[in-house]
Amino acid sequence: MATEPKGGGRDPQYLLDLLWRRQRPGTRGPRGSLTLDQIVGAAIEIADAEGVDGVSMRKVAQKVGVTTMSLYRYVPGKDDLLDLMFEVGTGRPDTTGWPEDWYGRLLAYGKGVRRLMIARPWMVDIPISGPPMGPNNIAWMEVLLDSLAGTRMSEETKLGVLMVVSGFVLSEVRQEVSIMRAAPRTGVGYAEWGRAYQRMLEFVVDDPAYPAVARLVRSGVFADDRTTAEEDFLYNLRFVLDGIAALLERRARTAAEDGAV
Repeated sequence: MATEPKGGGRDPQYLLDLLWRRQRPGTRGPRGSLTLDQIVGAAIEIADAEGVDGVSMRKVAQKVGVTTMSLYRYVPGKDDLLDLMFEVGTGRPDTTGWPEDWYGRLLAYGKGVRRLMIARPWMVDIPISGPPMGPNNIAWMEVLLDSLAGTRMSEETKLGVLMVVSGFVLSEVRQEVSIMRAAPRTGVGYAEWGRAYQRMLEFVVDDPAYPAVARLVRSGVFADDRTTAEEDFLYNLRFVLDGIAALLERRARTAAEDGAV
């Protein structure tokens, strides 16, 4: 059982116990029937309505009917509360209907993560404070790693795939959410950004300092606004997965050649 963190630092072990519900409330103040899940649920309701910026210990305390000081018996501070919100917001992966092959399963993984984070865009505003630690996030880690079980990847390579794919998915969703949020200010939605960017970059076509960019602009690739955000996401994810597939093929070919010697 971890003790409550002391001083201004954050104790990773204490956070781990919070995420796995292995800690008891602090000893200060009267004991009540309030649970950590009720606190996190209230914070998520506020975030769903107002975003992360709307979440404060005071607002959460008011929502669950306790004083702010009482809330600190359960959660040391807002940073820990945000980690708990991200963990609960992630939920458990539903692999029903996922393909059998590793490539198809990683596509399904990406679509699943994107879907849940687009539904709760405040999740992209929570800074990542460390590796997956809670049961839900480790469950997502498990399904990705288990999808690679039938390959000849080493455990080190599987970890690399996990980091590359999960990092890519998070980065893509952050960008998509940023564009959606900016639309009221810029007047440009996701589907219109391609043509707008094409027009913005046309001035470099005749600038000799940017020959590669000029060739890209002349090709008209930015002007194709027929794809949706999800289609772009899947295209880019396949690009990453094709690279992993090529790596596996190269390693298999090298192993076969070495065995033939």
